[in-house]
Amino acid sequence: TVGTVTRALLGGSLDVLFFDCTTLYFESFKEDDLKQNGYSKDCKFGQPQVLLALMVSQEGLPVSYEVFPGATFEGHSLIPVLEELKRKYSLNRVVCVADRGMLNEANLQAMEAVGLHYIVGAKLKQLPQLQQQKILDLAQYQTVVGSGERWFELPYQKRRIVVSYCPKRADKDRHDREQSIQRLLKKIGKSQNPKTFLNNYGYKKFLTISGKTRLSLNEEKIAQAARWDGLHGVITNLPEGVTADVLLSHYRGLWQVEETFRITKHDLKVRPIYHWTPRRVRAHIAIAFMALTAVRHLSYRTALQYKRLSPQVIRNALCHVQHSVLRHTKTHKRYVIPSQFSPEAKKIYQLMGIKLSGAPYALTDD
Repeated sequence: TVGTVTRALLGGSLDVLFFDCTTLYFESFKEDDLKQNGYSKDCKFGQPQVLLALMVSQEGLPVSYEVFPGATFEGHSLIPVLEELKRKYSLNRVVCVADRGMLNEANLQAMEAVGLHYIVGAKLKQLPQLQQQKILDLAQYQTVVGSGERWFELPYQKRRIVVSYCPKRADKDRHDREQSIQRLLKKIGKSQNPKTFLNNYGYKKFLTISGKTRLSLNEEKIAQAARWDGLHGVITNLPEGVTADVLLSHYRGLWQVEETFRITKHDLKVRPIYHWTPRRVRAHIAIAFMALTAVRHLSYRTALQYKRLSPQVIRNALCHVQHSVLRHTKTHKRYVIPSQFSPEAKKIYQLMGIKLSGAPYALTDD
């Protein structure tokens, strides 16, 4: 299986896994037991989709995947995948790293019940008021040596919450908020009915209405939001022997699964899906997953033994490994003339133990 190959490539180590979900849409408006309308991450609302759950290693190598009906809440996909993974590979200790979408009390308790460890993004603003006050008190944060980042840890329901504060992230949070508010005000200025913009979604919550149509900024809410700039937290059930910097480092590794989804969607063109029956839909995703595995393993091996090459560079190098077959008009013998190979193509073939020669040769029936 893919997980077995990945485990062997990593020397038998498969103890930290990154988990995330995405949606794959169809060019159709007809639902069935698998293709269902749901929250679309591609903003294809009203179109059927499936939910794809993907598990990758710390190095970004695919380990496993599962396909769920499109209306499935992504938080409900975590436990079935982890239980199947633990059973299939007889894992004694595995740490699951996932984003805040997976965070709910039922998931955390279910993982703890089957002996799984986790590092999950924490919804800091939903914590009890006492914990929020402690988190917002930056005076008690410890400085990370060699960087401007600071961190703070507090116990919470027999678990640990680790919060980091980064000045650069704070500047970005403030800049993003200011830019979004300015765009929103500009859009409202062109509207004949500003009330249509009033809801609690995103940056619109910073607006208040007075009279019938007069809108203004709620400076108090903006100030409250600014207190959270630069703060990010994770919740874990790992013991205190695993330090805060290790926990935060593991969580930052989620970009691996995000990059894997990007390759799956854009480079491998897994969506939109044009198949209709559940069997063909699952077969389409299985083929895409095998292609993804080949690309990621090749990227890993080239980075380990040569240099880091993007999937696009690898694909372009291999696609230009071509051979022309020429036929002698008198003898009717056929000859193969290889094309010019790029240095990357030569190295990739070498790393895979495949001989690549640029010398012409006769093509026989053997």
